[in-house]
Amino acid sequence: MKIIVNTIDDKEYELENLIEFNFNQTVGAACDCFSAVFKSGATIGEIVTVKVYENSILLFNGYCDSQRTKEDSKGFEIYFYARSSASILVDNEAQPFTYNKPTANQLCFTFAKPLGFECKLPFIKSDDKYEVTKGTSCFGAIGQFVSLTDGGEIYVTPQNTIKLYEKSSDIKVLNSYKILSACSVINRSEPLSEILFKRTSSSAGYKLHTKAQVKDDLRLNERRQYVNLTSLPQWQREYAVYERLKASFESYKILEVTVAGYVSEKLYQRFSYNSKIGDFEDYILVEKKYTSDERGKLTRLTLKKEIDLKEITYVD
Repeated sequence: MKIIVNTIDDKEYELENLIEFNFNQTVGAACDCFSAVFKSGATIGEIVTVKVYENSILLFNGYCDSQRTKEDSKGFEIYFYARSSASILVDNEAQPFTYNKPTANQLCFTFAKPLGFECKLPFIKSDDKYEVTKGTSCFGAIGQFVSLTDGGEIYVTPQNTIKLYEKSSDIKVLNSYKILSACSVINRSEPLSEILFKRTSSSAGYKLHTKAQVKDDLRLNERRQYVNLTSLPQWQREYAVYERLKASFESYKILEVTVAGYVSEKLYQRFSYNSKIGDFEDYILVEKKYTSDERGKLTRLTLKKEIDLKEITYVD
């Protein structure tokens, strides 16, 4: 791994004498994060930018948020924490406005392009109004629209390009890596069995139901919620119910695997894994934590099973 930092006085340093580092990527988190601790014979000034390479591939491109320098008889120990360039979109507030039938590209042009980002999202549009409310970040203005309209998650590449996460077409085998540990987690208390809702204020009671029929297959307890959709635009209402039901199943089945070395596969890669704790078919990679310390270099992977809800919507 090669780590290059640029300081406030425009000096560039390739870091040596690393004690440890942590590189985190998570689906749903706008920014990748990178932190490191290293020894130095002299102070290096205030760090502004951080770039990290693995086998000449740019893994991380970001800005230093915090830095700590400690001096002792052996020299200096320096720690820094940085967020990826997506932090610019997170830290800048979007101007509140109501858009009429916008597209994702239009929102990118408004909120991201002036800050130096390129949009490579598929054509995603709304047939209704979309309101960017006070306090929404530039990242949120785009990400919320895509999530409400398409159901997907956006991310920013180290090259400052906005993309949509897409599940891989292939399923790779985790057993091909050097597995150090694996843990299966099942959370049965979170999934909802049914959402009862009403679309308009004139509706008499919560007569509409969206039910996850998979609940019976999994022998889950009844767990219902009531949702009033009248405050949402028409085009968001049906989708909001499904998304809430789907989100309740996101952490139902999780596989946590620790691998020796670095795993280069991108988030949303599909994997299978077979071991004594079970057979895990078609799990999606949603988080990577690449670390190095006195134990060596490890990648901690979190994978989730996508559940077919077998949902139905009906009226009382």
